[in-house]
Amino acid sequence: MSDFIKVFLNARSLKAATKELSIEQLEESFNKLKVILEERYTLKAEEDKLQQEKREKLEKYKALLEQDGIDPSELLSIIEDAPVKERKKREPLPAKYKFVDENGEDKTWTGQGRTPSPIQRAIKNEGKSKEDFLI
Repeated sequence: MSDFIKVFLNARSLKAATKELSIEQLEESFNKLKVILEERYTLKAEEDKLQQEKREKLEKYKALLEQDGIDPSELLSIIEDAPVKERKKREPLPAKYKFVDENGEDKTWTGQGRTPSPIQRAIKNEGKSKEDFLI
């Protein structure tokens, strides 16, 4: 919790923090808070209305199912048994660059992500370019 929120939510701390403000400044702050609070009430009322509409629709569909002699739990079991499509992972990219690391081992790099340190050092210190490391 930030220091501001701690002060803002504690009456004594808030009183001490606003001690040097004029009445006009306090009224201006109060009015701004009132606007924020009204916006929050409006948003909450809209969310509540949407939730209520959703509940009413669900009850309507439940009643329709029951009229047709279908138990809603049967529908749920069908949905749960439905196969879930798995996202196919992208094939890894082929290596484009080859270099020797600090341990003397040959390594490869696809060209994506951070440039490996040995290649960075060779470019900076030895004047090489990425093309010098192409496979």
